[in-house]
Amino acid sequence: MSHKRIRTYPQIKPDGVQRGLVGEIIKRFEAKGYKLLAMKLTQPSKEHMETHYEDLKDKKFFPGLIQYMTSGPVVAMVWSGKNVVAEGRKMLGKFIDTMSIG
Repeated sequence: MSHKRIRTYPQIKPDGVQRGLVGEIIKRFEAKGYKLLAMKLTQPSKEHMETHYEDLKDKKFFPGLIQYMTSGPVVAMVWSGKNVVAEGRKMLGKFIDTMSIG
């Protein structure tokens, strides 16, 4: 059985950045033994977020989600490790938005 290392692209949402949680979130991933491959502080555009959340576009909350996600900077990261997607979601809940990238 293969033990493929998975990568995930979590974003620390605007409220997590504003509340100064970036260091704590990085610490949690590192404590689990995950490897940080890339990180960028960025201000996502409306178009980028509409594409990112395209699967939710028919939901009533979609406009509010896009407004919220473009309301401030996010920290975009790429982490690698075994079970990183599931563990990242368990560790961080509402502070991040995670999607698997392979």
